[in-house]
Amino acid sequence: MAIAMTPTLPGSDYCSPAIFDLDCERILHRQWFYAGRAERLGHVGDRLLVDVGGESILIVRDADGELHAHYNVCRHRGSQLCDASGSGFGAAITCPYHAWSYSLDGRLVATPRVGKDELDRDQFPLRSVAVEDWQGFLFVNLDDDPPSVRDWIADQDPYALAYERLEMDRLRIGHRSSCEVAANWKILIENYAECLHCPQVHPELVNIIPLHKQGDVIDWTRTDGGTWLAEGADSFSLDGTAPLPVISTMTPQDANSYQASGLYPNLFLDITGTCVMATQLTPMGPDHTHVEIEYLFDADAVAADDFDPSAVVDFSELVLSQDNEVCERTQRGVSSRSFDHGYFAEKDSLCVEFTERYLADRGPAPV
Repeated sequence: MAIAMTPTLPGSDYCSPAIFDLDCERILHRQWFYAGRAERLGHVGDRLLVDVGGESILIVRDADGELHAHYNVCRHRGSQLCDASGSGFGAAITCPYHAWSYSLDGRLVATPRVGKDELDRDQFPLRSVAVEDWQGFLFVNLDDDPPSVRDWIADQDPYALAYERLEMDRLRIGHRSSCEVAANWKILIENYAECLHCPQVHPELVNIIPLHKQGDVIDWTRTDGGTWLAEGADSFSLDGTAPLPVISTMTPQDANSYQASGLYPNLFLDITGTCVMATQLTPMGPDHTHVEIEYLFDADAVAADDFDPSAVVDFSELVLSQDNEVCERTQRGVSSRSFDHGYFAEKDSLCVEFTERYLADRGPAPV
């Protein structure tokens, strides 16, 4: 008797510009969206820009330490205000076109060559959006009345809030890297959520995470969502070790574990004894995703003269390149007129959960 398998999304859901527009409107613009680490706003006037479904959002921190997020659009004539993330911009946001200036909390404070009697500046603040810091990770939400970030995380992953015990806000970026992937953002999430491909695609990874050799993602013998690394391992590296200290807040079990969480729609957290990797997906089109990884370590380790994260970075970049290759291969395949939909096997249960949530949030596709 044939065994029923769960169908994937149809090919058009990975390829159609119209579906991508729906993804932006109904998902990316309504969910908490990971923007980057809070430490990148270490000084007054530092800027962090993030593309949220085609909307440029500007995040700043004022002199009182308060976070603010605004649409990156001047209220005068619609010019884009800032071009890139960076530091040293000062305590005002000044438009490069006509020099209208805004305080960091978004108030219009200067309109050169336009007198105060011509307009009421209080009526023209920057349009702001919600921003929250969870464990040093900054999230923005374009919806009018979003839940708190913690409530949103709790609704997604029962294990993720337990990572607060690691005090990840104390970690610091030791390395950042980025790449462009010619694949739909949902393909990247599905690839992250299953490990049937791991023995074939990641021979080095399965030596470090033995459970993945069987194509399993979750170790059901544990109650914390974690998976054991190979004996004696505490790092993502070719031999499972690195010249780095174990994160100070970790228990011995944490140090010998791989723990992970996919916070839909655009953050992967991968945790080993010496490093937390935060992978940010930025969907740029139906077949284009920008990927950025922040490698987080104990602050003392990053500050040390002999700090060397290369063992972890090189291994992770190898695994990433392997994933990107098969995701791009999948994108090319689902674009074929011959592909109506594929199938999820029993060990693809996390992919099924993602698909169900995605369809519930997106709603019906246009005819």
